[in-house]
Order: sequence, then structure tokens, then C-alpha cells
Amino acid sequence: RTILTFVPLFVGSMALVTAAADAISFLVAWEAMSLTSYALVLTDSHDPAVLRSGYIYLVMTHVGAVCLTAAFLLLGNATGSWEFATWARLAPGLPAGLRNGVFLLLVVAFGGKAALVPLHVWLPRAHPVAPSHVSGLMSGVMLKVAVFGLALLGVGILGPGPLWWGLAVLGLGLASAVLGVLYALMEHDLKRLLAYHSVENMGIIAMGLGVALIGRHAHLPQLALLGLVAALFHTLNHALFKTALFLDAGSVQEAGAGRNLDGLGGLLRSMPWTMGSLVVAAIAISGLPPLNGFASEWLTYQALLRLVPAGRGLALAGMAGILGLALTGGLAAACFVKVSGVGALARPRQSAAAGAHEVARAMWVPPLVLAALCVGLGLVPGVVLGPLERVAGATLGLVPGAGAASALRLSLPWETTGISPAVFGVVALLGVLGASGLLAATSRRRPRAAVGEPWACGGALGVDAQYSATAYAKPFRQVFGVLYQPVRAVETHSAVHPFFRVRVVYEGSITPVFDRYLYAPVLGALLVLARHARRVQSGSLRLYLGYVLVTLVLLLAFAH
Repeated sequence: RTILTFVPLFVGSMALVTAAADAISFLVAWEAMSLTSYALVLTDSHDPAVLRSGYIYLVMTHVGAVCLTAAFLLLGNATGSWEFATWARLAPGLPAGLRNGVFLLLVVAFGGKAALVPLHVWLPRAHPVAPSHVSGLMSGVMLKVAVFGLALLGVGILGPGPLWWGLAVLGLGLASAVLGVLYALMEHDLKRLLAYHSVENMGIIAMGLGVALIGRHAHLPQLALLGLVAALFHTLNHALFKTALFLDAGSVQEAGAGRNLDGLGGLLRSMPWTMGSLVVAAIAISGLPPLNGFASEWLTYQALLRLVPAGRGLALAGMAGILGLALTGGLAAACFVKVSGVGALARPRQSAAAGAHEVARAMWVPPLVLAALCVGLGLVPGVVLGPLERVAGATLGLVPGAGAASALRLSLPWETTGISPAVFGVVALLGVLGASGLLAATSRRRPRAAVGEPWACGGALGVDAQYSATAYAKPFRQVFGVLYQPVRAVETHSAVHPFFRVRVVYEGSITPVFDRYLYAPVLGALLVLARHARRVQSGSLRLYLGYVLVTLVLLLAFAH
């Protein structure tokens, strides 16, 4: 009943945010979006862990709402209007200090809702406890509403700003992309892993927005257009493959297999349609050709490459972005090898996975359609690049036909060799079918050997001997140990002699750096301040009336 009530309200409020033309309408729709999504996160409100996750999400979203309200009040007071059209006309001429303050408030407000580092802490907590289709809506759509707000107000309405605007957003995006995928590698809860990949992909989008801001500052319209189109294109692509992945995770959970990767296995046989769409979406989110994730990331690479000849400082920023994006792509591919290999292949590791079965058609058809769209936009990205270029040009105030379209050419195989997308797709399909036919024909010629258990040095080969998600992630945990700060605890139980161990209990975890070194000190300071502030709450009505009188006297004094 909660879902049936709040999902339409949630979707409607997000649509109203994008349709708002003034600050008041925007704020009302924004708050409605936040409150309805909070209610959906608390669908299973009987679980204390769900309540805590919802509380953290509510606090973070209202910190952003306060910053957004403050930014709108500053702009409204400076321009004498609440209309976005008036702001777009007058904001570029406002004092530099005011514009810088408004920009910082917008970055905190929209960056928190978009889960950019270090404001991302609510996302990996809220997604695992929300229903899977709600997680798909939050990650695939709600985070993009924050991108819309930052692009509209930060890039478009505020106008060209100083260089540090673009460098700050580019740096936040780079940190979010790299740290998001690194933390995703350590997760074995499927939905929590996908949540960290949302942090990663929002970082890639922010990198494109940072390039757009740098292009506006440097009066390079092609660079600004390329960066903004790359951000918008990846926004669309992330909405497709991330929604498909969350729906597939919900199907796996609905089938009774659970969310823990170490308990899965063999799902490709029992759930072929669900796992098929999951593998396609995993290839797309990993940025591998020829799917849509590669197309938008390649456009982001082009935008970063154009920073190199723009100056020494910008060259360093561009190279750092390129290296970070390359590292992110490699680690994302490694992470989804873990998801696909451990979850879909091998033998079931637990009885729940062994008893899993394909879900109803209404559940596996939508992610399959989204996976097909990932393939289509990867093969023919020009279908959406034209409309996205017009939207980006209008946001940046560029005159149509100003020559910026040449910056959007993708160096994909069918453009460099002159092959049309349709011919390229047919050739690729024929190649796959030919390779499959050749393998099938070759396998028929060999005599089929008797099927038996693999040799395991004379011992029984059980499911525990398979490669687990924990073992797969261990090399990455060792390489990036400075960031993870891993904690290990090994307890051995022996029988007659220490050499004869009958049981080994291993427990490993990583330290959330931002939780320990940023939010824990801030929370501790707030609790100390609250304990001191509690002294003024004596419960005495006379004392409270005295507070009111003192406040009134001070206000009258300042008024005169």
C-alpha cells in the first residue's frame, strides 16, 4: 500500500522539478520528491536498520534543501525576482562574491542529492533497504534530477564563472568516480554494490559538467558544449543500465537467492533471461564497446583531451581526469566480472541459489528491454546526440549552427571506416553467429567423454572450493590497503594438536574512511553542543518567557 501510494507521487514530483520555471515551484517539488522517496525507503519500517538508513537519508537531503533555499533567497534578493528567466538575464552581472557563494550552495545541495563524494554516505545505506524497483527509480531518475538542477542553475543560469568552479566540480567528479568503484569492489551485497556504482557514475557525469564550466570560463564554446553533452549522454545511459541492474537484483531476490554474492552461483542456468540482461547491463556500465556506456565515456575522454592544449594548469587537470577515468573503467570491469562470474556461473553455493527459478515474464521483460536499449544506443549514439546537443546549446546560450557540432563526432569504428551503423551491426551479428556455429561444429566432431567429477587431489570437490567474491576482492584490498584500512580476525579451532585444525573462522572488513574521519568527528561535536544546549531547556515557563523578551529586545535594538 505504501508503494502504490507514494510511487506515483514520487514520479510526479520529479517531473514537476524539471518543469518548474521559478524558485518557489522548484523548492516545493524538490521537497515533495525528497519526502516521498524517504517514505519509499521506509517501506519495511519494522526493521531498525531500515529506520536508521532512512534517518540518515532524511538528514542529508534536508541539509541539501537548506543550502538550496539559501541559494534561492540570495538570488531572489539580488535580482528582485523568483523567475529563472530573470535570474539567467541578471545573474552574470551580480557581484563575484555573491555568485561564488551561491555556486557553493548549489554544489552542496545538488551534489548531496547526486551522491557525490563526500556527500554520498546516504546512498549505500538507502538503496539496500528500499524495494528494488524503488532503488531503480532513485538511482536511475532521482539522481539525474540533481544533475538537471546543477546543469540548469550552476552551468546555465549563473553564467560563466571563475576557473575554480570547473576545477572543483571536475575534482569532485574524479574523486567520486574512483572512490565509488573502489568501495563497490569490496561489497558483496548486490544492491549495496550497485549503490556504490551509482556514486561512480555520478562522478563521471560531474567530470563532464566540470569541463563545461571550464569551457565557459575560457570562452571555448566547443569545449563547453562537448563537456555538457558528454554529461547528459552519460546521464541517459546510466539511467538505462543502472535501472536494469537494480531490476535484475530484485528478480534474483524475488527468486529466493538473496543478495549476498558469496551465496549465489549457477543462476545463468536457472534464470537465463534475468542473468542475460544483467550481463548486458554489466558490460554497458563497465564502459566496454560497443555498448552505450563506452560511447558516453568516450565522449567524456574527448572532452578531457581537449583540456590538454588549453594551458598548463588545464593540461594537468585533463590528464588527471583521463587517468582517473581509465582507472575507473578498469576497476568497474573487474567488479562486474565478480558479479557475473560469481553470481551467474559455477555451481550454486547455497541451497537458496540452488532452488532459484526464473521469475515471471513481467519481471524479466523490462530489464531485457533496457539492456536492448543499451546495445542500440551504443551502436547508434547519433540518435540522441543531436537532441542532446540542442539542449546543451540552449543551456549554454549558444547560437545554433555556430560550428560546435563538429566537437561531437565520436571516433567509433563505423565513423572512422565509413561503415554505417546498420551494416556494422549486421556484420557484428554475423560474426557472433559464425563463431558460435564454428564452435558448435567443432564440438560435435569430438567424441563426448563421460561426465564425472573433476580431479581434486583425491579429495571431494565441494562448492566451497569455488572462487568466492571475498577471495576475488582480496588482491584489490591489498593493493588499495591505504584507502580501505582492512581489519582481519582469524580464529582457529584445533583437535589434538595445533597442526590438526578442525575449523577456521575468518572475519574481514574495511574501514569507511569518510564515516570515521569526517562524519564521526562532526557528529561528536554536534552531540557535545547539544548536551550544552540542553541546559537552556529547564522546563520553566518563566525562563522561556524571559528568552522571548530578550530576543524581542535584541531585535528592536538591531532594527534601530
